[in-house]
Amino acid sequence: MLLCPTACLRLLLLHRRRWPLLFLGVSLILFFQVSGYLEELFSGILSIFYSTQSYVSPRVLNVPIPPFLLSPASTCSSPPFLLILVSSAPTHRDRRDAIRQTWGGLASATASSSLTLFVLAVPKSPEERAALMHEAVTHRDMIQANFTDSYRNLTLKTITGLTWALEKCRGARYLLKTDDDVFVNTLILTRFLRGESGPQYMGRLHWHVRPDRDPDSRHYVPQKLYDGKYFPPYCSGTGYILSYGAAGLILEQVRSGPWPPLEDVYVGILAQAAGIAPRHIAKIAGSMSVPHSTCCYRTMFTSHGMTPKGMQEAWNMLKEAAEHWCPPLVMFYCKVFGQLVENGEGVH
Repeated sequence: MLLCPTACLRLLLLHRRRWPLLFLGVSLILFFQVSGYLEELFSGILSIFYSTQSYVSPRVLNVPIPPFLLSPASTCSSPPFLLILVSSAPTHRDRRDAIRQTWGGLASATASSSLTLFVLAVPKSPEERAALMHEAVTHRDMIQANFTDSYRNLTLKTITGLTWALEKCRGARYLLKTDDDVFVNTLILTRFLRGESGPQYMGRLHWHVRPDRDPDSRHYVPQKLYDGKYFPPYCSGTGYILSYGAAGLILEQVRSGPWPPLEDVYVGILAQAAGIAPRHIAKIAGSMSVPHSTCCYRTMFTSHGMTPKGMQEAWNMLKEAAEHWCPPLVMFYCKVFGQLVENGEGVH
């Protein structure tokens, strides 16, 4: 007795002919998912649940932050298209110098119409305070407010930087908040941003993240600071972009502290209150360290986990890459191998 009649065999042969199409379809879905383009597409759905308000720039922002100690306001006498605010620790002089010598330097700023400033608070030791003051006088690229520089004050540091930007650099179109171990390809980033419009909050999106309720954890968020079961979607603090208007709407939601210590989460909470939907951008690496290769630095807007030496090497790769050919699937390569070495922690 035949287990499969003739009609069944024909059906199997018909489906067998479709296997290449099925394989191609699955491969495309896998490519778009791993590369981040699928998530970029789906993040557009979030705007349905947000109602963006109109923004009129106020003369004076009413944000409860300590007074500024360092304010290089003259640097914005000719406002840049993109103002980059780098959150840095007082002891990270080598990282700041690496940024000044590479993507945050004059050549990059001129080519991309960007300006890079460092945001710090007050170190504990007198020696560190003196060294920081000397550095500030030398480079005139540091913003500092009167509070202690610590991990639990990262949220205050970010709000300080954004407040300074809106008060002192009103002509900037976009703000990028990032960290001092992130490499930024300012040229391709500003090219991308010139095609954007309206209120924008963009970065590597985190969805459905639970607050850490462990008091011994570095990322501890007590219920009195945030009592929801999940945080709203937010962009990784290693690098997110705000249009000037979106930053203003977000700062209008700030109330007196205490605030959650996770600055990127808090910006996401404020963005939700302001009606601004976060948007996933596949070329923003977030906490991912992309492979140390010319094509990845040419393709990605940011790369996390960079040492000063690595930053200099990446910059040299870019300068020498004018004629360098990159394969069509380079984004897939950067993301696959970047995720293997990703060194982010917790909700960051």
